[in-house]
Amino acid sequence: MSRKIDIPVSKNFNTAKNYIKSILLITVLIIIGRLFYLQVLNYHLYNEMAKNNCLRLIGIRPARGELITSDNYIIASNKPSFTLYFTRNINTDPKEINLLSKILDQPIEKIVQKIDSISYFSTQVLANDITHDQVFEILSHKNILKNVDVEIEPKRVYLGNPYLYAPVVGYISEANQEDIKKGAALGSYVGRMGVEALFNKELEGKWGYKEVERNVSGTTVKVLGNQKPQKGQNIHLTINYKAQQIAYDALGNYKGAVVILRSNGDILALVSKPSFKPNDFVKGISNKEWQQLQQGDKISLFNRAVQGAYPPGSTIKPFLIFAALQKGIITPDTYLYCPYEIKIGTYTFKDWKPGGFGKINLYTALSGSSDVFMYQVGMKLGIKAIDEYLEKFGFGKSVGLFGYESKGIVASPQYKYKMYHTPWYLGDTITSAIGQAYTLVTPLQLAVAFSVIANDGIAYKPRISNIQPKTVLYYIKDAKKDFEIIKNALELTVSSQIGTANNAKIPNLTICGKTGTAQIITSKQLDSLLVQSNWDLNKIRKYLPQAWFASFAPKHDPQIIMVVFLEHGYDSLYAAAVSKKIYEGLLKAHIIEPNK
Repeated sequence: MSRKIDIPVSKNFNTAKNYIKSILLITVLIIIGRLFYLQVLNYHLYNEMAKNNCLRLIGIRPARGELITSDNYIIASNKPSFTLYFTRNINTDPKEINLLSKILDQPIEKIVQKIDSISYFSTQVLANDITHDQVFEILSHKNILKNVDVEIEPKRVYLGNPYLYAPVVGYISEANQEDIKKGAALGSYVGRMGVEALFNKELEGKWGYKEVERNVSGTTVKVLGNQKPQKGQNIHLTINYKAQQIAYDALGNYKGAVVILRSNGDILALVSKPSFKPNDFVKGISNKEWQQLQQGDKISLFNRAVQGAYPPGSTIKPFLIFAALQKGIITPDTYLYCPYEIKIGTYTFKDWKPGGFGKINLYTALSGSSDVFMYQVGMKLGIKAIDEYLEKFGFGKSVGLFGYESKGIVASPQYKYKMYHTPWYLGDTITSAIGQAYTLVTPLQLAVAFSVIANDGIAYKPRISNIQPKTVLYYIKDAKKDFEIIKNALELTVSSQIGTANNAKIPNLTICGKTGTAQIITSKQLDSLLVQSNWDLNKIRKYLPQAWFASFAPKHDPQIIMVVFLEHGYDSLYAAAVSKKIYEGLLKAHIIEPNK
């Protein structure tokens, strides 16, 4: 019978055995915990990572809506271009970044910044409008550029002569960090000024996408699905391309602006010189080019028609005559003696006409642009009434077209004290009465103000597209009789021999207008400079007066209101001559019709 033999086990052996069991148990628990972490807690993350090893969701840029003029010229459209997309993974190979930097000719820091702004596993635009050579380089290095896709997409293009309409249409450029924070997609385009900015939401459309399967080398092997992009809305403008070109050409070498409104507020033309080429912004411009646009003499982003605020000179006179009529200070039968100069205290205020005008009424005062007549009217009105009536016509207020217009300035004691800490004197009122002093207006403001006269008291808010509502901006009631008086005087400005715009006269078209010349320096200083420069106006251009001509035609049932502004144009006669060219061009093109 066998006998059980007990082999003694040392205490140390049992301890080692328990230790090994503990290690195995801990290891199993760690593995189970890790599996739980990977397959349960982070299932979605790693599932997405696995899918994104082979799947890509690539955005498809929509075509931006076209801009079409009222005479059916397409001035902003689209053409095919190459867009580079990048898909961001957990880790990006430095070789890929370095190669992209070299191909795109961009600093590595800029490439990294763009990639960092892309969400993980998302595909976004890294570069727009890349060249054929760059596309070839990318395709030749697909073994390294595994996260890169190149797509053919629409690119904004401005047609015809973009200089004609650039200040009103504006431009687009790639979304910056501020735009992205506000919700713009990386690599998308954003309208920066003009119509492109005003209707950016309508124009931009909706992005589409396609889901593709790619192999380990980054090559697309299958398109799994797609959603077509939606093109942006086409915008039909009130701008007439032919009218725009006529006005632009008539300005010639002058810096300045032309505004042409229909009587219902539709903007027929809005020209500013110098202009710029909006196509340059689609690709992107350098800092040097940006500075040139800000400060250059031949190209400029500054829209003189809406952003430039200038002293209006004598174009302000009809509004003060209207105020004097309304206040009962004068009537059409009131005659005031207007010598060459008058003295107020120790100061002498002169007229522009040697010898003065003698005894005249408001018709001669406006058509011949007598300053001394206005000095007397201005003193009787007082600055408070002057300001009150100028504001009725919209001076000192933005017309609300683009949102970045200058409001201009209506001169007042409060404004002068705020800016210069000096009191208001009677001399300030006198000079304000002829549009000098502190009053500043934009060409668009002046056009709107003249539309109030043309429409017997109503001004419509300027609009650039028929999708905008027609809105009454200013309304002066029960003043038709006084407006008719002003119209008769403004007609004489062009039709009579003493009229300061007699050179703008056109057969079969009754033009009502007012010239304006606003000095930069005193007449004595200007005469001295003219002699020194041997009458070479270009040498002393920056000291020359601003030149204006504001008008509407025909007198009865006006078809258009026009303002021509020549920056340092020297004399309003030149502004009237430019206006005549425009009127003749509009008649020839049948954009307006002669008197019925």
